[in-house]
Amino acid sequence: MVRFGTNMQKTSEPAWQDVGANVLRMDTLYDASFHDWLKCEDNVSIIASYLQRIANEYPMDRIINALRWLVSSWRVESTAVIVRHITAEWAVSATAKAAASAPFRLEAPQSSAADPAVMAGEARRGLLVRELTKDWTCQQIAQLVGMLSLTFWSERTHLEAFLRALVSDWDFCRLSSFFSYISGQLGLDYRVKVSMLQQAARRNASRLSLKRSRNSAARSTAADNGSSKRMRHDPAELSPAAGDNGGSNGASDEAAP
Repeated sequence: MVRFGTNMQKTSEPAWQDVGANVLRMDTLYDASFHDWLKCEDNVSIIASYLQRIANEYPMDRIINALRWLVSSWRVESTAVIVRHITAEWAVSATAKAAASAPFRLEAPQSSAADPAVMAGEARRGLLVRELTKDWTCQQIAQLVGMLSLTFWSERTHLEAFLRALVSDWDFCRLSSFFSYISGQLGLDYRVKVSMLQQAARRNASRLSLKRSRNSAARSTAADNGSSKRMRHDPAELSPAAGDNGGSNGASDEAAP
């Protein structure tokens, strides 16, 4: 699904962006039914294992694009399975070792709490979830994060890194609603929630300021255009008056003896 592409395209968009069309083209070329098989949630475990092996060979934008198509009509539970598999090794300390009893759990030293590699991996995981859930409700996102928390984030700092990336472009209302669903389950520190809500409030204020500036600039441009039009019309408006004055002077000259 991620690998297949074509150089034939009718638009300026890269061919790999239309995942559905590419999979259907594979069906035609190989007389197969890849499309139906991939979109069937009953196959989620097999699909997740396969994607875990190959997806990370590709840049983030292609992973996001493919997964958006894949999980577009899936339940939250199935999406959680996919995300869990693909991101299993994203936030791993160099000294961590996989636990034999739980492949997704990593036995890492205590010092990994602020390990830069781990924090970067959690931020990357947060970005992936953010992009996959753009059109989800806060309740659905909270449900997904709750499921992922059963596997990841043994350290509070790791969870915070993930959440800050997840909500990095959210407004205050969306973030507040999300916290109302997830705070109790995640056991978030009150100070962390306040800090993130303050950042969301600043984003709101920044966006409002930018919107006002754009509106002001638009009004100023419109006013300038209107002024320019009036200036262009002035000479034409003055011409008849000049003609009238000339005619009046001519009549006076003829009347003089």
